[in-house]
Amino acid sequence: MSAMNFERLKMRHLQCLVMVAQERNLVRAAEALSLTQPAVSKTVAELEEIVGRQLLLRRRRGVELTPAAEVLVRHAVSALRGLREGLGLAMDQPEADQLRVAVGALPNMAAHLLPEAVARLHAAHPAMRVRVVSGTNAQLMTQLRQGEIDLVLGRLAQASAMADLAFEQLYSEVLLLVVRPGHPLASRRKPTLDALAAYPLVLPVSGTLIRHTADAFLIAQGLALPARLVEATDTSFAVGLLQRSDAVWFAPQGAVEGFVARGELKRVAIDTASTEGPVGVTVRRGSETGEGASLLLDTIRGIAATRTA
Repeated sequence: MSAMNFERLKMRHLQCLVMVAQERNLVRAAEALSLTQPAVSKTVAELEEIVGRQLLLRRRRGVELTPAAEVLVRHAVSALRGLREGLGLAMDQPEADQLRVAVGALPNMAAHLLPEAVARLHAAHPAMRVRVVSGTNAQLMTQLRQGEIDLVLGRLAQASAMADLAFEQLYSEVLLLVVRPGHPLASRRKPTLDALAAYPLVLPVSGTLIRHTADAFLIAQGLALPARLVEATDTSFAVGLLQRSDAVWFAPQGAVEGFVARGELKRVAIDTASTEGPVGVTVRRGSETGEGASLLLDTIRGIAATRTA
């Protein structure tokens, strides 16, 4: 790379390439970066001109990385992570000794286990600074690789997304079908899956891990997606919708078990055991865990142990 070309390289070029590599889809990468697809395509084209190599191969269902892109992505991830860590240390220098942790949490963890863990952690360490980040599994894994967060709590990601990452299973859970109290399906002892077609169905956003699980369950039962479909990952929105309508929510157990226990939601008596999957914590492989992250992990392990006891 010539000196002139190197001077043209910007952080946005690397951030864009890393996100495209993570999503393998320009549209999803654009959404994750809060950009338009043309803007992402333009940024990648600029980077290809800078390095003098083709980086992406367009396919019908997404993109593939060229060998040159694979090499560049590995170094870009390390560079971005190092820069963010350096900036964080520089900006927080007066408080460098303060315990802190940044955690990415999927809805099944953010609704119940993580709040309990943070409450216990603050009781033992009042000065602990905790930052909780939400997003899809793919988005959180990217932030984990780049060093923006210390760990991710949720379901095990797909194997293709686990390069350089390590997963520790805490327990397993299923997806549940839940409705508001008083819903026609709430009082039926043995409702059929066909009965779901009469109501709006709330599913995780397309492309997420739990959406794949939900879709696989419906397909295995010979069911097509209903015409009235709502895609959402935000727990507050889904609960609010159920309270105001006859919608049925296909949700992770951890995201709704508190609402069910308090009687705010009711479980539909349909067997969803086949949707069971491992839930746990994902960290960067080979990376030393900070003291704040270690304390949070120990607290989470203690709570999870009571679930499986």
